[in-house]
Amino acid sequence: MTENAQPTLTAADTNPTPVLLKLPKSEYTGSILGLAVLVAINFLWFSDRLGFSGFSPHPFWLVVLPMAARYGFKAGATSGLLAGLLLLGLQQLDRPHQSWRTLLALSNLTLPILFVGGGILLGEIREAQKKRYQTLVDAFNHLTSTHADLGQRYDALSRAKQELDTHIISQEQTLTTVYEAAKGLKSLDEEDIFPAVVEIMVDFLAAEACSVYVLTEDRLVLAAGHDPEGEFKRRNELIVDEGMVAEAVTSRQTVSLNALTPSTNFTDLAAEGIVICVPLLNSKNQVLGVLNIERLPFIKFNPQTVRLASIIGEWCGSAIENARTYQDTRDKNISDDITGAYTYTYFLKRLQEEFMRARRYSQEMSLIAFEIADFQKIDKGHQQDILTVVSLVFKNKLRAVDLFFHDHDASRYFILLPGTPRAGAQVANQKMIEEINAFKFRPYTDNDERALAIRTGTTAFAQTMQQPDEMITQAVNEIQ
Repeated sequence: MTENAQPTLTAADTNPTPVLLKLPKSEYTGSILGLAVLVAINFLWFSDRLGFSGFSPHPFWLVVLPMAARYGFKAGATSGLLAGLLLLGLQQLDRPHQSWRTLLALSNLTLPILFVGGGILLGEIREAQKKRYQTLVDAFNHLTSTHADLGQRYDALSRAKQELDTHIISQEQTLTTVYEAAKGLKSLDEEDIFPAVVEIMVDFLAAEACSVYVLTEDRLVLAAGHDPEGEFKRRNELIVDEGMVAEAVTSRQTVSLNALTPSTNFTDLAAEGIVICVPLLNSKNQVLGVLNIERLPFIKFNPQTVRLASIIGEWCGSAIENARTYQDTRDKNISDDITGAYTYTYFLKRLQEEFMRARRYSQEMSLIAFEIADFQKIDKGHQQDILTVVSLVFKNKLRAVDLFFHDHDASRYFILLPGTPRAGAQVANQKMIEEINAFKFRPYTDNDERALAIRTGTTAFAQTMQQPDEMITQAVNEIQ
């Protein structure tokens, strides 16, 4: 029973003698007992006036009226009839010699008739009152039941409204937070995108196990995954034309396990352990890979999660395409537009050429590894400024035939000096360090008084070297 529910009332709940109501003959028993007591009194104390002759009002009314008032028509009629018959009987005993015609004369029947009529009339009034009362009780019970039902509905609607409000608020927060998290996919380094996608699926889809596979030739190779409990046996490679992956790649649409239940090979698909598979597409609708959710809480396995997974897949596909476009463009450019330094890819190609030339013609050649110490401790707003200044120093202090290149690490350069022995490279190196120190940079965030620190390593070509990579390794190892 809810808090608003009220107990249902019946006529029996308000009756002062509910026990008597449960006895079918209680009204007759009460009439008989009451009249018997009055007759006994009549015989014991008023034996000379049997039938209470001369008493006004007659004592039998003490039984007829209460019985009619309490129990209604039947009790009133019964008690009135019994009282009338008993009165006639007592009168006959009091005057045994009178004839039946005298006994049944109208003048003698007046009081018995009044007993019966009074009992019936008062009983009818009581019946009407009982019906009226029962009607009110029924109306009250109906209103109480309606009130309780409305209270339950109100409580249910209040809870539903609260849940809906919470759902809407959490949905807005989820979409906003997912959008903020998706900014992490703006990285132009493809390797940084995959862990970010996995993190988004874990945080916002509650994925307990998920993975990202990248299409390489005709194979899907694992790029990143999440399974902290280690229960899912994930393969390093997936076959493009098998299972749920084939469904997603072929249709170019997100595929979920519950949507494949009518499929004839549903058992085989379920055995793969993939719950949702999202194809990663580029702007030309070409498949770049797939995003798999392998384990998900049951309550989260719904159309909303499938739609959100599709959105994340679209973001991931766009991020991969942007990163690859940037990488392709970067590879085609041999120099940085800002610093003027050549790219590392061009460095490897040019070093190979100069190494073969020095080897063939027995020429001198040196390589300097130039590194800015603790580059990450420099404020990010000043990092590019430092690199630009260093590049300007290289341009001013190096010969036209000398070349400087960026390493993969933004804080490191390689300077290639064709026709220059190791001693000449050390002199050039010292001049560049002195020039940079003259700027008196104090760029480190951990110590405002700390000057910019430069570390270098120098090596020279030797005929014993077999590959140009040996020069790179030696130069890096010489850094101090």
